Amino acid sequence: MPSMLREPVMSFVQRPGAESRLRVYPGDAGGRPEVEALVRRVYRERYEAELREFAPAMVGLHDGAGELVAAAGYRPARDGALFLERYLGAPVEQLLGEPVARERIVEVGHLAAARAGEGRRLITRIGPHLAEQGYDWVVCTLTVELRHLFVRLGIAPVTLGVADPAVLGADAVRWGTYYDHRPLVLAGRLDAAIARFRRRGGTV
Repeated sequence: MPSMLREPVMSFVQRPGAESRLRVYPGDAGGRPEVEALVRRVYRERYEAELREFAPAMVGLHDGAGELVAAAGYRPARDGALFLERYLGAPVEQLLGEPVARERIVEVGHLAAARAGEGRRLITRIGPHLAEQGYDWVVCTLTVELRHLFVRLGIAPVTLGVADPAVLGADAVRWGTYYDHRPLVLAGRLDAAIARFRRRGGTV
């Protein structure tokens, strides 16, 4: 059965009155190497991690001058196993507490910001974009620092499990100190998160 979800295309997503813009970089889109480079640099500086693989779709947040200030990636669950499912004992759709079609789930990762405050701005932009693509649930692996950011944004995700580096085997060493930051696998409904952004006056 053909998917009813819309495929991402490389484009700028501009919200009324907003100076920053969200750009989507699927596949081998031009400009994607810059987005991946930002993520690599932030993870190397923060965790001494060496990233080699990235999500099928990357997003970059650009400020009013066009400078890339934050980035993330996302992977549709309909396309196969998610990276974070290796931490779980069952497919992610079986752990959400309600019936959810797998094609309505998307994994977000590679969250990285070049400047203070831009990570928060990116989160408030990427949520509406994913909802427009037809997704209902976001799943992600968040460090304790990012969990605190989500709390400040009024988002209360469901904990699905602990991200245990043991499941990565020898590859765990490439993640440097990342696992010292107590990452958890979390899930949240997009509609609830977007509603909270609006109540708090966030740009959606």
